[in-house]
Amino acid sequence: MHECSVAAALLELVEAQARQHGASRVVAVHVRIGGQAGVEHELLRSAWELVREPGPAADARLALHAVPVRWTCRRCGAAVALDVALRCAACGGAPRLASGDELLLERIEMEVDGHV
Repeated sequence: MHECSVAAALLELVEAQARQHGASRVVAVHVRIGGQAGVEHELLRSAWELVREPGPAADARLALHAVPVRWTCRRCGAAVALDVALRCAACGGAPRLASGDELLLERIEMEVDGHV
């Protein structure tokens, strides 16, 4: 389950940012996950609960935001529905993945000096 390594790396990033900003507590961590990123949301949530340790992120809520998979034509830029064809309906061009493969730490909500 590679979600454990993703959660551990995420925690490392979050704790580094908390230290850098002098945060006493991390309230929430927001992550954008594309449908083609190869990360299962519920497995990542479970892994997050397992890897958290005493520290600023011990009680941080993990908010996962799904990013839909979107394909566009390399040639003309039109949207391509891969469930229909492997070519652009407008020009016959090959599709490319425009979004949906990202795994992005979007935002960290921290408490610094009693303020969120």
